[in-house]
Amino acid sequence: MKHPIQTEAGFVGNFHNGVGWYVYPTKRFKTISLQAFWVNDLTPSTAAQGALLPHLLKRGTLRWPDSMAIEKQLETLYGASFRADVGKIADKQLISVSLDIVHGQYLPGTPDTLHAGLAFLEEILNHPLTPSKNQFAEQYVEQEKELLRRQIRGLINDKNQYAMHRLLETMADGRAFGLRKLGRVSDLDAIDASRLYQYYEKVRDQSPFVLLVVGDVDPATIESYVKQGWSRGRHPLGAIEPYTPRHHNHEVIEEQPVSQGKVNWGYATGHTLTSPQYPALMMYAGVLGGFPHSKLFVNVREKASLAYYAYARIDAALSLMVIGAGIEFEDYQATKRIVAEQLEAMVEGEISGQELQYTLEAFRNDILSEEDSASQLIGRQMEKILLGGGLTGDQLIKALSEVSVSDIRAVAEGIQLDTTFFLTTDGSGRDSDG
Repeated sequence: MKHPIQTEAGFVGNFHNGVGWYVYPTKRFKTISLQAFWVNDLTPSTAAQGALLPHLLKRGTLRWPDSMAIEKQLETLYGASFRADVGKIADKQLISVSLDIVHGQYLPGTPDTLHAGLAFLEEILNHPLTPSKNQFAEQYVEQEKELLRRQIRGLINDKNQYAMHRLLETMADGRAFGLRKLGRVSDLDAIDASRLYQYYEKVRDQSPFVLLVVGDVDPATIESYVKQGWSRGRHPLGAIEPYTPRHHNHEVIEEQPVSQGKVNWGYATGHTLTSPQYPALMMYAGVLGGFPHSKLFVNVREKASLAYYAYARIDAALSLMVIGAGIEFEDYQATKRIVAEQLEAMVEGEISGQELQYTLEAFRNDILSEEDSASQLIGRQMEKILLGGGLTGDQLIKALSEVSVSDIRAVAEGIQLDTTFFLTTDGSGRDSDG
């Protein structure tokens, strides 16, 4: 991947030698938001360890050996909010630690809350609790393993999420983006306190590291902090490979005791966030199924009364589009036909001026609302780091406003149906959870 990476409008910083720092200096917020990321390639053998790690980091450190001690420390930081979690973008697993703290200028005596917050992150990231040498607390590891085991097994109870995962898993055909960010239950038994600590050391010392900050902060302070504490070379940040189709109109039908059918279609679009045609793809997906005025919602749900919900969503990292709908089991074929008609209408350019206007306004509202959220700003910049660029904010609004019907038609002609996944009833549980 080519660096330095294009930054989100308003951010300053750089990415070099596996280490990045970016600051969004603004007086818009009374808080300072800090979020540190380790970025790892998703693999079957390490995904579960990556999912466990942030939960061990927030259980205790050498200075604060349990959750209660951490909470007391947060109270001394004027009620700061602390989170540790795992995320996923395409084939990357993101282990993150974040802290939101009130800026000292709004507190009596103007304390230096920025440096206090950085010191807190330093303790969490670099000094986890290790009661025995080179291993985490066994009790904490076993507790978190059991919680993760339940969480993974519980995913099947959310049928929308389950059906989406099965679609992507089928399309991935063994590729890493089809893995769950939480990993697999089958891998948990082999993880112990020592093995997980070894994984932590490898991540801490070798994985690409990024610190993102939003608030009234001098970027030089963050640059100095990162250079002092994270300057050693790390693995390069590998590029995300856009989706390349392996199927054509592949259909998978799975039966479970569900009360509502879930149908998802996966399409290859050929465009990621960095593509010049990405704004046209956004408008395409918006007109097709992004909002209540969109074709899928109006024609599948309202006019034909075939779906409880219907939407189209694009993945900016993988160049995918997914259409989803919740339907009655017997309406599968009729829904397929009407959805196909809406895609054909897009190819034919059957898009009204009102549809374009409403879609542009809806996107504008969504994009502008992101400006009021530090976490959304951080998320946009992290996506740019992983993908190497792309339009966001005012630049994206301007690009969307310039998209024409002919631009949308050009994108529509390249949309290819890859896989259909239909979760339907096995007839044994029509009244069970759907």
